[in-house]
Amino acid sequence: MNRHKLFLKKLVVFIILVIAANALLNVVYDHWMYYFRLSRNQDEQFKSCSDSVKYLMLGNSHNRVNPEILGNAFSYIMPKEVYAQTYYKLKYILEKTNKRPRNILLSIDPVNFSPRAENELSFDGYWRKYLDYFELVRESNDPGYLVNWFEGNFFSYVGNYRYVLMSVQFFNVDLQTVKNGYVPARNYRNFAKEPDRNALGFEIATVYLSSYNKKAVLGETKYYLKILALCRQYKIHLILLRMPMTDEYLKYAGKMVDLGKLDRDIVDLTGKHCDDFQVFDYRDEFHGKPEFFFNADHINPAGATIISMKIKNALENNSNFALSYPPAGDSLQVNTRHEQ
Repeated sequence: MNRHKLFLKKLVVFIILVIAANALLNVVYDHWMYYFRLSRNQDEQFKSCSDSVKYLMLGNSHNRVNPEILGNAFSYIMPKEVYAQTYYKLKYILEKTNKRPRNILLSIDPVNFSPRAENELSFDGYWRKYLDYFELVRESNDPGYLVNWFEGNFFSYVGNYRYVLMSVQFFNVDLQTVKNGYVPARNYRNFAKEPDRNALGFEIATVYLSSYNKKAVLGETKYYLKILALCRQYKIHLILLRMPMTDEYLKYAGKMVDLGKLDRDIVDLTGKHCDDFQVFDYRDEFHGKPEFFFNADHINPAGATIISMKIKNALENNSNFALSYPPAGDSLQVNTRHEQ
């Protein structure tokens, strides 16, 4: 009998130690993970920026527009961000803060609408403060979002071990370089110097677009439409961007899906639910110029500066924000390279 009591005591102590160790690991990861640190820094900077910010950049890391170049702007992007996360962050900004951006810049590459995009929530340890996971479950009938909630609150480090190594590498990163929420584009390698750019283009195109299964049909658009609804409700002008991609990425992306059809479908969908938007197409801006890319799908600092300046000039020359999208089947919409 005493042996059983001793075993139970040891078991209870063991469970308590495991729970305590997990809680400690979770706290350490949430506090020191590189992207979490950057995002908290963005949060603090956003609190102190102008309530009447003119341009707000939202979405994932493809939206590499420098707010200092635009002026009275803020970059609130995060790697791997999907439209569900963008919607809840924008909803929080509009409903829980005094910030009222007049214009929102958002990337609309087909990868954002891929069939699996909305099921790939990342960094729940950070996003738990914005996302309503229970509402996601109710609206999608997908209990898998409860796993995201549970991991984000209690096991945010699980499955993210490569970010632990990244966080060690960038332990002493200077967050003073982050201004107006903008994290400077990565610059420690140049795509032009990669020995096999075709292989890298194929790899990224496969990761991004394979879930289309060669069907040029948009996946889940629910949260994109919710973003449009918020823009209508708060009278926000929407600036939609196709950011530059490498020739190697576009070569294989074009073989996997009909990019032209997806582009038209995205714009037609937007036109049905939003009457105050424009589209800038820079996808082919750096055709034959791999030196402006960090990797197959991200521009480097030189590329980011050029695109930011082009957007600034395009907005200044198009200050009336005329509606700019074509009927289905027509050529693609505003291509600022041809307008300037």
